[in-house]
Amino acid sequence: MKRFWATSICIALVLSMAGISLAKPVNLKFAHIANTDNTWHLAALKFAELVEEKTNGQVTVTVFPNSVLGSERETIEGIPLGLADLTITADSLANWVPIIALQSHMYTFRDSEHIERFMNSKIADKIRQDILNQAGLRVIAWFERGPRYLTSNRPISHPRDLRGFKIRVPDVPMFIRDWEAAGANPTPMAFAEVFTGLQQGVIDGQENPLALIESAKLYEVQKYVNRTAHVRQGIFVVIGEAKFKTLSPENQTAILEAAEEMQRYERELFLAKEQELEDFLKSKGMIFNDDVDIEAFQQAVADVVAKHFPQLVEDFLAIQEL
Repeated sequence: MKRFWATSICIALVLSMAGISLAKPVNLKFAHIANTDNTWHLAALKFAELVEEKTNGQVTVTVFPNSVLGSERETIEGIPLGLADLTITADSLANWVPIIALQSHMYTFRDSEHIERFMNSKIADKIRQDILNQAGLRVIAWFERGPRYLTSNRPISHPRDLRGFKIRVPDVPMFIRDWEAAGANPTPMAFAEVFTGLQQGVIDGQENPLALIESAKLYEVQKYVNRTAHVRQGIFVVIGEAKFKTLSPENQTAILEAAEEMQRYERELFLAKEQELEDFLKSKGMIFNDDVDIEAFQQAVADVVAKHFPQLVEDFLAIQEL
């Protein structure tokens, strides 16, 4: 018996010195709403590769695209239940952290540089802490989304063109209020239901970045991409804090390092992809409407924050000054 224990201890020491852990392997479920061609998915796969490499296989990541584990909000709600561990999100988090709604407000951000300044600001640091405290999610990276454009089957150039127009929006109050102010009839709907909703005439249009317009094949049911560029925003990659805390300190560090590398990788993909996406959508017959009165849309939603979200006015002004 003594010889058995001595041998076991020796084996454990050898494995330890070799950097091999005796801990039970951990698999993390990374769910998102985009398809397998989207830069989010490619970045998630890169993250999985990096995590396995950096943890010597102690932690693996399985990626679930195409909303297979539920909508964005359902995935967030499923993380504390263990149904998922990581996701990519922004708008739906406003249900837990109201200030995030400002990222969804039309024309909050001017351009990519403005988004980057925001993400590196004290305001964003506070948002990350609020996400942790209120939703139990740790932000480990951020991506920039391409500008959101309104799609339709007739050109929309001015808010007056939106009368009677049923537009799908995420189930987020800011989206609903903005599109009401712009003159449309907003209809909250899960993204996975958008194609069918457009096909059946339940909705007349929707709004999203080119990447999601392409990945959902909306060119099959929509003719126009109206260059409203009404929302520019950063989105968050998050991991459930409870799950994160179960990992060893070494594996936590590996996760954070992998996330940082994933963020840089996705940025490179994103910058290369925008023009490619536009060219592809045009090849599928979509018409890009450049005759959009941006100033009219800005004026239409100018009072939304002050009128419906007065508690966010101070933060909104601070972001505008960045």
